[in-house]
Amino acid sequence: MAPVLCGESPAAVRIGHVEDIQELRRVSPAFVPERYVRAPEERPAAVAAAAVVGPGDVVNHGVEKWLMDGMEKVAREFFMLPLEEKEKYPMAPGTIQGYGHAFVFSEDQKLDWCNMLALGVAPPFIRNPSLWPTNPAHFSETLEMYSAGIRNLCESLLIVIAETLGLAPNTFGGMFGEAVQAVRMNYYPPCSRPDLVLGLSSHSDGSALTVLQQDAACAGLQILKDGTWVPVNPIPNALVINIGDTIEVVTNGRYKSVEHRAVTNEERDRLSVVTFYAPSYDVEVGPLAELVHRDQRCMYKRYNHGDYSRHYVTNKLQGKKTLEFAKIQVN
Repeated sequence: MAPVLCGESPAAVRIGHVEDIQELRRVSPAFVPERYVRAPEERPAAVAAAAVVGPGDVVNHGVEKWLMDGMEKVAREFFMLPLEEKEKYPMAPGTIQGYGHAFVFSEDQKLDWCNMLALGVAPPFIRNPSLWPTNPAHFSETLEMYSAGIRNLCESLLIVIAETLGLAPNTFGGMFGEAVQAVRMNYYPPCSRPDLVLGLSSHSDGSALTVLQQDAACAGLQILKDGTWVPVNPIPNALVINIGDTIEVVTNGRYKSVEHRAVTNEERDRLSVVTFYAPSYDVEVGPLAELVHRDQRCMYKRYNHGDYSRHYVTNKLQGKKTLEFAKIQVN
């Protein structure tokens, strides 16, 4: 079966097999759901409808259903453990690995209605083995297999993005070096006043690509479009692909990272598994020369990705404000 990207309408949009780059390029405009596409007069002619990307749901993505189910199962089992068991894997203040709350920097800061378990996956040096739960028993084994599948998907999608821009297929793979991969599991308990809280504050991701496995039983993800929050309803066995700030920078704004947030539910809990795929920390990134020209000035500076990552994780989530780190300011 060919993979499918789904937009706002219930109908799925076919894009071909993820590994079949020729097929993907043949139907590349379908990679961008209609609700995220800029007006025709705003689209760069070179990439047409692929100029702006928001999250899209991908099915037949190469990650087996049993593995997705298994990942959701062990994540949920972890969050259902007694607090004293979960606290064996604490997220220390100012860090983003372990169990707890990330992006909290002041006593008066508003908190999200969410518990997190965040772990570094690859390369091996970013891992903190003491924070990988031993309970549930198969947690680490399941996460290893799941993460390998997600990594393959990200590598394939980066080839697709390069193709839509008329670039060599391995452009981003070569630029990013040994890519960094991390996972965050979010658990949103029911809330009696979901109209008063946020599950996760509005933000864009600092990654190149983010892959989200949504809870099929309960919607919660929203994206900001034209000043209005729009829900992204879960599709069974699909993965949501979100373009991150890094792709916005290296494509010089041709692809846009998407501001998004999570809301809560009065009656149901919700679980999500989020994978972040980003360049190596020692890589310098900036707009590709091929995408800077007379009609499109250079929008972003060059910077060390490790520096940007530190900037991102040491600031609270606040829309796309962290991307200002990379923007060239014009008076």
